[in-house]
Amino acid sequence: MTKQFPSLNRRSVLHGMAALGAGGLLAACGGGSGSRPGGPGGSGGGKLPSSLDSLAAEAAKEGKVRLFVSTDSRTSAHARKLSQALRADTGVDLDISFVGGEPDPRFASKLVQEGKAKIAPSIDVFATTPLVVRQLNAEGLVRPVDWASMEGVDPADVWQGHQGIHIAEIARAVLYNTDALREADAPRTLDDLLTDAWRGKIVTAGLPDVFSPLAAGLGTDGMLDFVRRLLEKGRASMASVPTAVRTQVSSGEFPLGYGIRIGESQRTAKAPIAYAPVKIPVVPRAGLVLKGARNPAAAQLFLYWLNATEQGRKKAFEVLDWPRHTTPGTDLHALAEKAGGVMTADIDWWMNDYEKADKQVARLLRK
Repeated sequence: MTKQFPSLNRRSVLHGMAALGAGGLLAACGGGSGSRPGGPGGSGGGKLPSSLDSLAAEAAKEGKVRLFVSTDSRTSAHARKLSQALRADTGVDLDISFVGGEPDPRFASKLVQEGKAKIAPSIDVFATTPLVVRQLNAEGLVRPVDWASMEGVDPADVWQGHQGIHIAEIARAVLYNTDALREADAPRTLDDLLTDAWRGKIVTAGLPDVFSPLAAGLGTDGMLDFVRRLLEKGRASMASVPTAVRTQVSSGEFPLGYGIRIGESQRTAKAPIAYAPVKIPVVPRAGLVLKGARNPAAAQLFLYWLNATEQGRKKAFEVLDWPRHTTPGTDLHALAEKAGGVMTADIDWWMNDYEKADKQVARLLRK
C-alpha cells in the first residue's frame, strides 16, 4: 500500500498569477494609478504605474545597478539584454552589471565581513534564499523598503519584516533520462522513489537543503521519514554536489535523479533529461536592496520590475534563469501544471520552521 505522508496546512497548490495590489509607492510621489506613455529614462517604454514616477526618475538619475549572480555563466551580454528589456518596458535606462560567481552563503559571509569593516557593499541587489535573508537582516545589512505600498506588488510576495520581495524559486525536482525511460514509466510521486523498482537507480546529493524543503509539504516528520527510507543501503547513490545529479542523469549513468532543476545548458542542448511529473518543493528567493547600496532607487525599481511586471518575470527566467512556478513559459510552471502543483509554504514558515527542519535533516545525514 502506498504510504500517505502527513502534510502541513500550507500553500501546496499551484498559485495564481500575482494580483494587482493597491496603493502607491510614497505619498510624495504624487499621481494616481495608471500607466505613463513615456518614462523618465528617455525614449520608449514607460509602462510603470504613475505612482512610481518619483522612484523611476531617481533610478534614472542613478543610471546603474549592480546585481549578484551565483554563477559565471551570466555574462555582460546577459546584462545588456536585461537593460534593453527594462528600458523597453519602463522607459528607464539602467546600466546593469553582474558581480558574483560563488554560492550565495559564501558571498553573504563576505558581505557580513565587509559590513563589520565598514566597507560599502560591492552590489546593490542580492537575490537569495530564506536562511541567507535571515542572516543578512540579523547583521543589519538590508535596506528597509516598503514593498507592500508599491502598486502592482502582490501582498503574498512581500517578505514582511525581512525587507524582501519574492522574485524566483529553487526547485528540488525529480529528473529522468529520456533515453532510458518514457514519461509514462517515470515516477509520479515521491513515494514511488521508495519502491524496489528504483533501488540502485537513483542519484541524489546528501546535503541538508536538498531534502529540508520537503518539510513544507510533508511536515518535518514526513520529510525525515522519506530521507531515511531513500538513503537506505543500496537505494540511492550520492553525488558530490547537486549539479552533478543532473549531469549523471543526462549522461545515462543513472535513470533517475532527485534534488535539482535541469540546467539551462542542458535545455538549450536538448539533452536527454526531463522532469518526472512529481509534485516537488520550491524554495522562494527574495530580492534585497543592500544597506549602503550606491544605487538604491535603481535597485528598488529593478526588483519591482522582476516581481510585478509580466516582462520582468519573463526576463528573470529567460536571462537570469530565475524561474517562478507561477510564470507561464518557465520550466517550473510547466512542471507544476503537469504535477498538479508544488509544495511550498508561507513566508513565516520559511523564515522560522524551515531552519529547524534543515538542522534536523543535517543531523540525520551525519549519522
